Amino acid sequence: MLSLWGASGVLETTQPSPNQAQVSGLASEESEDVKIDFQVTEMPPRFVVPFADVEVTEGSEVVFECVVTGTPVPVVQWFKGDTCVTTTSGKYVVSQKEGLHSLKVLNVDSSDGGSYHCQAINRLGEAMCKGSLIVRKGEGA
Repeated sequence: MLSLWGASGVLETTQPSPNQAQVSGLASEESEDVKIDFQVTEMPPRFVVPFADVEVTEGSEVVFECVVTGTPVPVVQWFKGDTCVTTTSGKYVVSQKEGLHSLKVLNVDSSDGGSYHCQAINRLGEAMCKGSLIVRKGEGA
């Protein structure tokens, strides 16, 4: 129940998109409608599309992908176990385009198997998604 300048009614909210909201359906005793549109200016990180467990054969490559939202734009880091993934070894390729974040593991071998996670942080909070890489022996091995 909402009281507005002495009138009372019901407040109903909807969320058309992750950073927009609309408030409508406010009916006073005089059967008047009020509509308020507003823009959400800040929100903590959230994984809209998390990545999943993957099973691959040795020698192949694998890509973990996830979609992250948040305002301000979150800083995203990838981890294998507790170790932050770096691209200096040439083993990993990290990319990002418009909220789609990816980690590519090249020339997968048994040592690449294990737990991976992606962490997104901004000043309002943090979010994480996890998955596993299962490596099968190559054919003829």
